Amino acid sequence: MCELSAILAAHDAGAGYVVAPAGYGKTHLIAESTSHSAGRQLVLTHTYAGVNALRRKMRELGVSYRLYHIDTIASWALRLCLSYSATSGWNTERPDGNEQWSALYEACARLLDCAFIRRIVRSSYAGLYVDEYQDCSTAQHGIVLKLARDLPTRILGDPLQGIFDFEGQAPVDWERDIAGAFPLLGQLDVPHRWIRAGADNLGNWLSVVRTRLERGEPIDLANGLPAEVTFRRADNEGALFQAQGNTCRYFNCDRQHTVIAIHKGSQQYKAKCHVLARNLSGRFSSIEEIEGKSLFSFVAKISRARTNAACLKQVIALAKLCMTAVEANLPAATIRGEHVNIRVNTRNPEAAQRANEYLAQAGSAEMARLLMALRVTPGIEVVRSDLYGRVMGVLRKHTLHPEFSLAEAAEKYHGEFRYKGRPVGRRKLIGTTLLVKGLEFDHAIVLDAASLSKKELYVALTRGARSLTIVSNNPVLTPGD
Repeated sequence: MCELSAILAAHDAGAGYVVAPAGYGKTHLIAESTSHSAGRQLVLTHTYAGVNALRRKMRELGVSYRLYHIDTIASWALRLCLSYSATSGWNTERPDGNEQWSALYEACARLLDCAFIRRIVRSSYAGLYVDEYQDCSTAQHGIVLKLARDLPTRILGDPLQGIFDFEGQAPVDWERDIAGAFPLLGQLDVPHRWIRAGADNLGNWLSVVRTRLERGEPIDLANGLPAEVTFRRADNEGALFQAQGNTCRYFNCDRQHTVIAIHKGSQQYKAKCHVLARNLSGRFSSIEEIEGKSLFSFVAKISRARTNAACLKQVIALAKLCMTAVEANLPAATIRGEHVNIRVNTRNPEAAQRANEYLAQAGSAEMARLLMALRVTPGIEVVRSDLYGRVMGVLRKHTLHPEFSLAEAAEKYHGEFRYKGRPVGRRKLIGTTLLVKGLEFDHAIVLDAASLSKKELYVALTRGARSLTIVSNNPVLTPGD
């Protein structure tokens, strides 16, 4: 048991905080501290990737599940308000947009002022850990302050990784709200992620980069790089796009290693992730937003379709989003939503037959069989496996529970998905800084380093444990805030 773990496990009054740079063992610290706790701990984080990482670490260290409950602040607040809806006044199962989420947090904060809720919290948990605290909004911070009245509270985070845009919700101010209000319990100072991977030089270089970013100093990519860091320069927009594709296309590593290619977190760059994945013909798959906008859009279109032919067209449209060369590998009549007479020369007869079956009975089981047939068709590659996997999950849910509508099955599946956290299935992925923060990969490719802010750059640079490849149109990075 390390000294800081002992401090956190023994912390029994008020709230204190730990500064934890990326890759320095924050998740391990929370799990180890929890293992030595006297009672069940509530462990809250900001991302679903964080939920998954924390659960995995608890299992690795053999921490009894009786000692913890892990959730995001958003999901925990939502579940609490729905459980006591008469008191909270909250009945919306899937809040949408900044206004509704803000209203939810306000409802939760009011609920936590109720004497009977405070008794329930105290009887349910012996303490509170809040991870990734730099990503909290002030409204979420208000909820934590309410909980800290009744539970020993340990705040862990890194001000240099505060990259989330709350679209109107004010982000927590680390210096004012944390450092200025609570005692410092400790600071992590060993780059465990890179030491474990045998990439000590990379870890040490990133430590220097962190210091330079904190001081507002430039990062020189042309000189002094360790062997694990590769810089690829592209002098203009066209060369940059080509360099991004070629870097991913020809990236060599152990077949068992994981690779993440990272873009900026804005909407424009989310679309670029999908475009790059398609251009790479399935070598990399792009990551979807947690909210599942494309999934729910598809479900809504299927629900509105009035004929089986219209449903089939929507399924093919979805397949085209998720895969390459769909139309080139289906009969023209299938693409038009029509029945096909299967002959010897019919293009990909198994997929065509599955389309016929779906046209005859447009059920979820038939849709799943059609999508699976398309996935294994020669010449078709999946480029949005995250979206494909979620759709298949909804179809399985609907098939097992025909009493639900497809929309209800999607809501149920999405609720379970949010609770379980995002699993990372493919070994080569493309995502934005917002979607990959909290995840660890063997190798990272920063696709457009010059476009990133100081905090986004630090998040992107620290995702790869074994190697880092940086693509930029400038060898000297001077990121702004």
